[in-house]
Amino acid sequence: MENKYLKLTNTVYKVLDFFPESDPLKHRAKDKALAIMDHLVLINQNSGWMSFQNEKTKVQLLEDIEILLGYFWIGKSQGWLNSVNFLIIANEYEKIKRELAPVIESTQKLPGIDNALRPKEGTQEIREPTLDNVVEKLTSDNFDASDRQKQILEFLSKNDKAQVMDLQTILPDITKRTIRRDLDGLLETGKIVRSGDFNQVFYSLRSDIR
Repeated sequence: MENKYLKLTNTVYKVLDFFPESDPLKHRAKDKALAIMDHLVLINQNSGWMSFQNEKTKVQLLEDIEILLGYFWIGKSQGWLNSVNFLIIANEYEKIKRELAPVIESTQKLPGIDNALRPKEGTQEIREPTLDNVVEKLTSDNFDASDRQKQILEFLSKNDKAQVMDLQTILPDITKRTIRRDLDGLLETGKIVRSGDFNQVFYSLRSDIR
């Protein structure tokens, strides 16, 4: 059981590597994930879930999980985390919440999580993706980039960061919309990271890829 929590926390840390180093959210999320793991291990060591009768502490742990998922929701909204990995991690913590407090109502659902994790009516249930899929996707070197994406990666390897307008200098016949779509594909596979907001959005290679 402890290995399960350790594996989940390690995966969370790997995903958080894609958050900007300067953003305090990254460090808060790491601290929260570690605190959650410590509590879960402690509960499990004390003769299992049923021995953990302190409802106040239970509720606090549930709130900590909601806060952590909230951090990931923000990261997903900022483009630091793709939707698939967000849902996989959210699903793992939702499982823990169900085990931890079967009779306690969840504090506040994040928008879209419940519906996204539930198969649509009339369809077969899809085999659940696992944490291994997250790690595999983050570390995969088998991404088959298009010619345009290869040009983008080559440009970013020679420059610290770039905006869409910078990339148009090497792709003059390509629309901004298409370039953004290519960038989204590179973000999804973890090849690049995005920083900034509004008109100051920059793209750069992941630090460990340079």
